[in-house]
Amino acid sequence: MAKVLHDRQKEILKTIVELYLKNDKPVSSDEVLENSNIKASSATIRNDMQKLQKLGYIYQQHSSGGRIPTDSALKIYFQMIKDAYNQEDTHIDIPKKYKFYDLNLMFQSLSELISNTLEGLVIFEYPNPKYVYITRVTVTPLMETNNVITILTNLGLAVSRTVEIYGLPPSKELENILNNGLVGKSFHSLFMFLSAPKFETEDLRVTNFIEILGHLTSEFNRKKYIISGLEKIISQSIPDLEAIEALASMVENDTIKEGIFKLLDFTDDIEILFGEDLNSKALKKMVFFYTTYKLNADPLGRVLFITQKYCNYEKNYYFLREYISRLSEIISKNL
Repeated sequence: MAKVLHDRQKEILKTIVELYLKNDKPVSSDEVLENSNIKASSATIRNDMQKLQKLGYIYQQHSSGGRIPTDSALKIYFQMIKDAYNQEDTHIDIPKKYKFYDLNLMFQSLSELISNTLEGLVIFEYPNPKYVYITRVTVTPLMETNNVITILTNLGLAVSRTVEIYGLPPSKELENILNNGLVGKSFHSLFMFLSAPKFETEDLRVTNFIEILGHLTSEFNRKKYIISGLEKIISQSIPDLEAIEALASMVENDTIKEGIFKLLDFTDDIEILFGEDLNSKALKKMVFFYTTYKLNADPLGRVLFITQKYCNYEKNYYFLREYISRLSEIISKNL
């Protein structure tokens, strides 16, 4: 539980964090005085720094050295940034041209933009199937023995699967059957239907219809995340091989990602966690920024951004908040 700090101690802590993030070296009491507007003596500053150290917000590598901020200090500093953002109403200027297109492309483009700008790993969680509704189904003959069935959704996500035509009605008739049975239904309702006990039937049409649903829902569920930027962390000047291995495993293994996302709340703002919060020694030098993108008031999915712990928190906060809120706005305006 965070201890209550008075205003001067907060300002000292803020100065220590900012100087350490800027210079990547321990901060002395003299540097705090030189780089802040604090009206106090050097002895008072040193006394407050000793209190901050006892509370676990800063530490010394050597008894005669300067101080380094801990994870707890970084969390307080990040909250200061959030509070200042809400008070000052400072926003990044982004052109407000709304053009709806495939949500897959939006995710991919935005994840690459965030990764390139903020230099880290981005993981977009696919939309909650409860809010993905089918708007149209098309059946297109591909070859003599195959059709391509495509489901279009309210979010602009398209799901396609090639199926054999054996045992199926002609393409136009099949398209009408699928539209009559599926339009207006959510993928969540399809998952529930397919997971329920099935009644026995010898009607090949019913059996084939259920099989088609299984193919299409498994295709929707096949890709749960869009990921960009592992190379950004790998290419940083002093790579941590243990961290890189842990992040590479996270990228490759959906089970690991699911375990992390289960720990993340659906939040209106940007929140942070550190590797030690996730009980990961390998990722102790990493910070996890996370937030939620929405369809109006409904939480569609979460966005996770991972980078080095000692980073530009202000830039990361402003950028993530503006772009993810803009994504939610685009989705909500165009549907």
